[in-house]
Amino acid sequence: MGKIIAITNRRGRVGKTTTALNLAIAFAYSGKKILLVDLDSAGSCARGLGFTKQETANNIFSDLKYNIPLKPAILKTGIKKLEFIHIKRLPYLNEQLVGEVSTNELILKNILKPVAANYDYVIIDCPPHLSGNINAALITADSVLIPVAPGKFSANAVRLIMLQLGEIRENYNSELKVAGILLTIYEFNNKDSFSLKKELFKEYPKLILNTSIPKSSFVRKAFDKGIPLLAYKPEDRAAKAYIKLADELFERKSLFISKRKV
Repeated sequence: MGKIIAITNRRGRVGKTTTALNLAIAFAYSGKKILLVDLDSAGSCARGLGFTKQETANNIFSDLKYNIPLKPAILKTGIKKLEFIHIKRLPYLNEQLVGEVSTNELILKNILKPVAANYDYVIIDCPPHLSGNINAALITADSVLIPVAPGKFSANAVRLIMLQLGEIRENYNSELKVAGILLTIYEFNNKDSFSLKKELFKEYPKLILNTSIPKSSFVRKAFDKGIPLLAYKPEDRAAKAYIKLADELFERKSLFISKRKV
């Protein structure tokens, strides 16, 4: 079965969607079959891939069923081995109407786990705000990748995520791992960037990834054109960093199977 990686941070503007998009493409470029799942109602991943609202519209939750087929709503992208689905929101269903499904947090696991068997990796782009969708992703995932950008409360945001992961492990998903903490929008020789890295390394030395994603003006330009950075400007240093990130995550496979808790 394919490994499911949730990409999350409660703070916005940390490069979360950019990471989901370009990591998915980097995996696909390496020959892996990938499903990218956009759980953000804003549909940023869809926009970044150039899809229109009409193309990504789906009604998979129009019927209250325990086993909802995702396959009809999965879209091909212009990138070989990369497929995509936008799940705008998970419904808060009435337990009496759906029988076995008691909470919305379990619905994603029920419908995504069977589909994951058809892929090497499933990457979930979580919304930037605290919601049931984030819990649903963490309950479903095998591991979590945490992008974090320099900012006043960035380190605290990571701590809050770690607390949330602890609650999810205790109540729903005891095998959930941390794939790594990824420094994004990173400026080398910048005081704020270095201070954040130093603070996080002190608390989570084994989780800080060696790869950092440097700040790049081409990220916004690519997004505005509806073309992922790796396809728009593959020679850009941020694009190259996402290729390095994919390679590093492949090398850190033990994080996906280790039972060590963070």
